[in-house]
Amino acid sequence: MGVGIQMMKTVLFIFNIFLTLSGIGIIIAGALILTEMADFNRIAESDLVKMAIAMIVGGAIVTIVAFVGCLGAMRESYTLLMAFAGLLVAIFIMELTVGICAAVFKTDYKVAFKESLSESLHHVLSSRGVRGDNNYYDVSVSRDRNVGAGGTYGTAYDAIDGRDKNYWDVLQRQFKCCGVDGPKDWPDKIRPISCCLDKFCWGDTAVYHQVGCYDTLVEKIHASTTVLVYVGVGIAFVEILGIFLTCWLANAIQSEEDEVIKIHNGRDLQGHSES
Repeated sequence: MGVGIQMMKTVLFIFNIFLTLSGIGIIIAGALILTEMADFNRIAESDLVKMAIAMIVGGAIVTIVAFVGCLGAMRESYTLLMAFAGLLVAIFIMELTVGICAAVFKTDYKVAFKESLSESLHHVLSSRGVRGDNNYYDVSVSRDRNVGAGGTYGTAYDAIDGRDKNYWDVLQRQFKCCGVDGPKDWPDKIRPISCCLDKFCWGDTAVYHQVGCYDTLVEKIHASTTVLVYVGVGIAFVEILGIFLTCWLANAIQSEEDEVIKIHNGRDLQGHSES
């Protein structure tokens, strides 16, 4: 084996180690997003969860492809190395396609995401109560103190049932936001305590988070996707390098095998001529 081929095998091993770590990193990032955003799956119409699942699947594919590259380099298999190069090309094309689609449909996604949040909030407000011109609330219960048999407080919001309500409570507490665009999205008599700046939030003295959950989530998603874009660009350049390295190594191995076959055939011909 030539020194050049051995050196290229070493470089390709290092490349595949980096590719494997990248795949594992993508899987971990997707799992973190899935864990953090799973509670808001219903509100976001599964868009964020689908993105996280796609990242996990993509990371697994990258890891498997890296294994194919390592196996091809170890066995010095022209077929496996060319298959590895082809898979890298396919991954690069998919990344490029996803990036272009994300840039083109960015505005459409924001509109759809906001509509999804608005529909979820509308579902909460209309799930129980009386519909007025702009308000949805239970007129039988107010934010004033109601001392019943148990001596507890009651609000119109407490009378609402449903998973969307729980999702909104978790969302507003975790991200310190209120409503879709702000606290005015909630009628005064039904504005949830999860919108409050502190635990004690009653009457006219209540102070609410003024930032809407839409802006908060979009900012968070933008920050996460910006990091992913830079990471993706870096991985794409490495993939291009890997494609050239793999093709070079595969051709070098094939040329060496052809040379060995040629020498072997030459010896056979020489042996036949001497006999």
